[in-house]
Amino acid sequence: MYMGGNTLMDVVYDTGSDWLVVEGSDCSNCGGNTYDLDDSEGTPVQVNASKTERNYGSASLTGYEYTDKVCIALGTCIDDFEFFLIDSQTGISEPIDGILGLSRNNAFHLMPDRGNTSGPLYVEKLHEAGSIDANKFSFFF
Repeated sequence: MYMGGNTLMDVVYDTGSDWLVVEGSDCSNCGGNTYDLDDSEGTPVQVNASKTERNYGSASLTGYEYTDKVCIALGTCIDDFEFFLIDSQTGISEPIDGILGLSRNNAFHLMPDRGNTSGPLYVEKLHEAGSIDANKFSFFF
């Protein structure tokens, strides 16, 4: 991923979660690449003022929601994509800098405690922007 259009972040593709979460430059205990909002080619905007928490198996993250330019590859970007910027974490180790949630927007997969709505889905936004032909993805090894 290229956060802000130019900061390379190594993310884990997670088909069981929905949010993109990345380590921020203000993170107190993050290693490797971190994302600095001041280095963005886009226009970063903080979505909420309240610090929140996200949990992924053994990873526990705190931070804030933002929008900014996010690219899966240079030239394939979504402007103003909402993501979670980590300011403190446990459970994410080098070389991982974040998690890209790739869950489907399907009621079967959604958490009832979140009102059966998913977070911002990167593949869905790529499709809406016309960057990909279908709202689906696959892996090729």
